[in-house]
Amino acid sequence: MNLQDVIIAPLITEKSQELESIGQKNGKRTVKYAFMVHPDANKTLVREAIRKYYNKTPDAVNVMVYRGKRTKFRHVPVMKAHWKKAIVTFNDGATLEFGKVN
Repeated sequence: MNLQDVIIAPLITEKSQELESIGQKNGKRTVKYAFMVHPDANKTLVREAIRKYYNKTPDAVNVMVYRGKRTKFRHVPVMKAHWKKAIVTFNDGATLEFGKVN
């Protein structure tokens, strides 16, 4: 898998905005960002992709898998797609600009 395909998009939601607010952990400033990543991506690939595109090294990467939900489209049962979410933590208070990718 190419590193270009690992990060699909940053997640901009109320919950992810709360994660981005700077917190304190062991006397260090921590900042967390949420990304939608490729379903086959793992923590190592996400870490390398962040390092390549944003020139920052994350201190921690957590990955969660979301199962697609059953729903109806025009009275026909369908499944929404499965997707994967990664939460990337920076302990040095680093900020990422999503409009600019190196």
